Amino acid sequence: MSIVKSAKDQLQTGSIGQWYLAKSATDRLIIKIVSGLIVAALFYSVVWKPVSDFNVEQQARYAMELSLSEWIALNQSALRRTTSLPVGGNTAPPLLPSITTAANKTQLKLDRLQPDSDGGVNVTLQEQRFDQVLNWLSLLEDKQRLKVERLSIDRGDRNGNVSGQVKLTRSEQ
Repeated sequence: MSIVKSAKDQLQTGSIGQWYLAKSATDRLIIKIVSGLIVAALFYSVVWKPVSDFNVEQQARYAMELSLSEWIALNQSALRRTTSLPVGGNTAPPLLPSITTAANKTQLKLDRLQPDSDGGVNVTLQEQRFDQVLNWLSLLEDKQRLKVERLSIDRGDRNGNVSGQVKLTRSEQ
């Protein structure tokens, strides 16, 4: 307690302590009340409010995760059935691996593959040899049973190179 007593003595002998002691009893009471309100406001804004906000956010997150968990538990058998069956009952291999395998065989670099909501895949090509693109498309149609639904090709910067976009879908055969 000697640390607290020495701090109190220093405060009373300092300029703030002298100023406070020079005030009347009612002024000291008002200073104590205002100081208490300032300390309470600081405690609320620095400690209580952030902890309370964090608590509300975590409760909302917990409720969302709990509802998701319950939905998964209720639909577990349906989810297993849909993941074990290929899309549309088709036993053909998935599109993305077929496209990338054919591109590797023809030494073609694919810039972007983007699956479509209708089951197709959009492929973007940049500065590729035209003959490699044709070989790749031919391989996809002949060996992988894919069809070109949309094709857009532009001349590249170098002679014999092209850039473009292709939309590939599963052939109905």
